[in-house]
Amino acid sequence: MTLEELNGQAMEMIVHSGNGRNMLNQALDALYDGDEETYEAKMTEAKKEMQTAHVAQTKALQETITDPEAKPDILFTHAQDTLMTVMSEINTARHLAKIMKKLKEIANGK
Repeated sequence: MTLEELNGQAMEMIVHSGNGRNMLNQALDALYDGDEETYEAKMTEAKKEMQTAHVAQTKALQETITDPEAKPDILFTHAQDTLMTVMSEINTARHLAKIMKKLKEIANGK
């Protein structure tokens, strides 16, 4: 894998991770507004974006393992950092959504 190809994979990871973060933010805004249907739809979109980013990461990692000439650079490191950060944000948001739903139930006397 050439450095150019590796950088292409890194950019794909960054773009899709960024898209995932944008969908996550829209999901949380919808949840805050009480629109659980939009929340769920946006979370599904966020997860799809992250899956695409993860596939790009896996492809790049497999290539760097099997090709001794392939050497990840700072862009690939940034892409991995972005991917993992957004995955953590999505995981945290799912837990926050559960807490919000529970608090809503408690507030409504359930």
